[in-house]
Amino acid sequence: MHGFANVSNMTSRQIQRMGHADDSTPYRAKTRTQKVTVNHNADDVWSAACAAQRINGSYIKLSMISESDPDLTKLSNRMLVERLLVDQSGINDEDREQGVKVRAFYQGYTFKILQGKRLSEFDNTAMLIANRDVITSTYDLAVIASLPSCYERGVVRQTVDQRVNFATGGLIGTVGNKVSTSVEVLRSAFSQTYNVNFITGINSDDQVVFFAYKSDLEVGKMYDIYGTVKGHRDNTTQLNRVKVIV
Repeated sequence: MHGFANVSNMTSRQIQRMGHADDSTPYRAKTRTQKVTVNHNADDVWSAACAAQRINGSYIKLSMISESDPDLTKLSNRMLVERLLVDQSGINDEDREQGVKVRAFYQGYTFKILQGKRLSEFDNTAMLIANRDVITSTYDLAVIASLPSCYERGVVRQTVDQRVNFATGGLIGTVGNKVSTSVEVLRSAFSQTYNVNFITGINSDDQVVFFAYKSDLEVGKMYDIYGTVKGHRDNTTQLNRVKVIV
């Protein structure tokens, strides 16, 4: 028929190409990306991660390269881990001891699940990786590289929670009373919703206080405070209209 091409002797691919004759995008055959695999003893990886944390002094996610001043160059913790696994002379005994501690910390999350507690997605991933004796993926290696830093924060948080939960001093005053005390700041969390810092502190009588304050207060430092008792909850005295006495 006039105006129509005869496709009776064409392959399906030839017909498909006819419909895309004006398409500027060339046909590319599908290729499969080969997954990169590794194979390392888990203890070596955890030790290397702790060595990288020691070397950098903190967790660095992306390498910072300075061509003008090599002293300013900082390799990411993950890159350091990969190098340390090739040459383990940079891993010392303290790194290996710390690696055991960090790994055991995340292995311990298994007991939280048995107790019916829910873990965050990240903590659940860390727990699963911590229970593997051989590390066979670059993703697991990258996660482990970040965990010594998370462990340090986790231990501090755990210690704070223990001090709050096991405080024996009881409550301060009654609702409406004005009270003054000296507290060590245990936790300070800024709320974007309320534009204030929520402070948790404890005094020398082992009494826990909680209050909102406009400025951030340094964790671990002692402050003399004055405020009104707003309420009592969970062995904690909540204060209102708090002033820090300088």
